[in-house]
Formats: sequence, C-alpha cells, structure tokens
Amino acid sequence: MATQLDPAAIPVGCPMHAAGERFQPFEHDGMFEQLAEYRKDVPIFYAPQIDYWVVSRREDVISVLRDHERFSASVATQAVVPWPPELLQFLADNGFTNESVQVACDPPRHSRVRSHVQGFLNPKKLQSFEAEVRQLVQSYVEAMKGKDTVDLVDALTYELPAMTAFLLLGVKDIDPRRIKAWTELRVKLMHGFPTREEQMSAGDDLLDFWRFSCDLVEQRKQNPGDDYPSWLLASRGGDDEKLTENELKSLVFALLLAAHETTSNASANIILELLRRPDDWAALVADPSLIPNAVEEGFRFCSSVVSWRRVAKEDFELGGVSLPAGTKLLLSLASASRDESVHENGDVFDIRRKNARSHLAFGNGIHFCMGAPIARMQVRMMLEELTKAFPDMSLVNDDPVEIVGVLTFRGPSRLPVRLYA
Repeated sequence: MATQLDPAAIPVGCPMHAAGERFQPFEHDGMFEQLAEYRKDVPIFYAPQIDYWVVSRREDVISVLRDHERFSASVATQAVVPWPPELLQFLADNGFTNESVQVACDPPRHSRVRSHVQGFLNPKKLQSFEAEVRQLVQSYVEAMKGKDTVDLVDALTYELPAMTAFLLLGVKDIDPRRIKAWTELRVKLMHGFPTREEQMSAGDDLLDFWRFSCDLVEQRKQNPGDDYPSWLLASRGGDDEKLTENELKSLVFALLLAAHETTSNASANIILELLRRPDDWAALVADPSLIPNAVEEGFRFCSSVVSWRRVAKEDFELGGVSLPAGTKLLLSLASASRDESVHENGDVFDIRRKNARSHLAFGNGIHFCMGAPIARMQVRMMLEELTKAFPDMSLVNDDPVEIVGVLTFRGPSRLPVRLYA
C-alpha cells in the first residue's frame, strides 16, 4: 500500500485541498453542481469541518457499503456534534437506554437483529398495507380540493409518511405532527450542527420520544396485534439471545424515524422537481404508467438521503488515496446516484430514463433499506392521486422554496403550489 495521506499534509492550492475548503456539508444549495465537479477531479477529499473524508464516485461508494469486513457502520448515526456530558447524564438518569441497532451496527449483531426485523419489514408484508395507504393518500388529497393554493409539505408530505408508519406500528391515537417534531429533533441532534443550548434543551423531548416507544411495546405485550412491535415480541419469544427487550424498544424508536422522515422529504423533493418541469408533470397526467419510473428517477436525482457514514476498521486504499484505520468516510449517495459511469447525463432529470432504478437512495449491501417497498408505494400513490385530482397543478413561482438540510437528509420545508390553472 502507498504511503498514507495525512490531511494536514495536503498542500494549499491543490485540488483536494480546495475541495475540502469549499465543501459545505450542511448547505445543500449548489451541492449537486459541486459534487459533479468533484467526481471528475477529486473523487475523495478531506472535509475539515466535520473530520470526514468525502467519497463521491459510485464505484468507491458501493465498494465501501458492501465491505462490512473492513468498514464499520458504527458511526452511521453518531452525533456529528458530540452531546454534552450533562445531556448524556440527564438521559441516563431518566432511563434513556436506546441502542444502535440495524443501520449503525455490524455483523454478527446486525445479522441477528435483521433476521427478526425482516419477518415483518419484507415486500410481501408491506404490500399488504397498500389499500390502507391508498385511503390515507386519498383523504389528504380530498382535503385539498377546492383550495386555490396550498403548501404541499404542510398539506400532504409532512404528515402522510408518519400516518403510514402508524399503520405499521398499529397506532391510531397520536398526532402525527408530534412524532414529526420528535424525529426532526433527533435528526438534528445526530446529523446536524446544533448549538450546545439546542442540545441541552432537547433532553425532555428526546425522553418523551423514547418513553412513547417503550410504552407502545409494553402495550403490545398485553394486547398484541398484527403490527411491527407485536411481531418483534413474538419473534423474540422472551429469549434475550434472540433479541433483547431493549433492542426491541430501540427498533421501534428507530422505525418511527426511518419509516417516514426519509419518505416525507423524498416525496416533496420529487414533486418539486416534476413541477419545475411542467412538461414532465403533463406527461404523467396524460400517461400514469410513467409514474413508477418517474418515482425511481426522483429517488436517483433528488433523494432525501444524500450521504451515509462509515469508519475504517483497517488501513485501506480508495480512489487512489491510502488512509489509516479509524478514518471516517462520508459516502455521497447523492453524487454516486448521478455518476456518469452508470447514468448518462446523470445531472439531467429524465422520467423515461431506462436505468433509473439503479440508484443508491436506499443504500447498498447488508444495510440496504428494508422500508424501500413502502417508500416507493407512498410516493407512487401520491403522484397517482395528485395528477388525477390536480392535472394543472403548478409551483407558486413568487414564493421561494427553502431546501433545509443536515449532513444526511435533504428536503424542502415548504412547497407552495397552485392547484388549478
């Protein structure tokens, strides 16, 4: 292996140094244009603001995601800004025992836990929720009818994925906005750049979120149903060697975020891109059979999950750079999904793209997202119902759309649209 590169030794003025200095990990304006430049010239570079090496080419990203022997997922949900000791002590004193499961753990634990989860989160089971998801989508679309303009995030994409998550959990009596507020808080604490004051003020809400998850599991012990926590309890069978109760509670806690935060942002991203191209929207109105591929192109072109993280277990070489064990990697899924080596004109949005589905929006390797089928279902149904109900829907061009983001997630906070011509 070649001599390992020390970030401090990268000379000022070289392309790698310039890329690291210019890269703004928490800013998404101009992100795709920057990444396209990096894919060609600096496929891997050091980002001093976050102490991660950014990987932009598809081949390199996939090689890391598939190599769990050399690269650990343990940092996937690690707080970018470490939590203050006082916050950690407060949470510990109040029974916050959440563990990293699934996305942030490695085999053999990952394999053991996933074997229980996939019994419920599999394509066949998730498909069984199709009729109920369709009814949810139709109810939100119906509530929009007759209005001139709406904020589509507020009217549809903010709540719907949370309501779908409730279907999986068997929950019917909680405000979806309460859950959304909790999960947005957790995303900011893990993947954002919060101030110390923001971190400390989040303690009570984080505890409330955890207690909600734990209470739900306790309820299912007494009254099991056909839902995710009930399935996990039955699969565990009281055997800690199969699945501990705390792992089970942590899985429920994780699902409340994973099952809707990504889909909420992704659906808004995709609708925004379609409305920016009125001819594409009109094409879906005229031919709904184009919608499934448009969904895949949306996931490829503007996924809500723009990056994921790994840490090296041993010395390695990637993109022509040799780095030591302990190196932290920020894998740019957004860049990899536009890589011209697989997607011709990758920075062009094309609803008829033949290989649109070969994106990395749901990851790759053993940590591939098991919720992908129901995410696809929700976005497809939103487009089917919206194009049918509002064929002339358009953006309110004089009301700017703010793209908000943290290190990992990206989506508009508002999406003002005019429903009728």
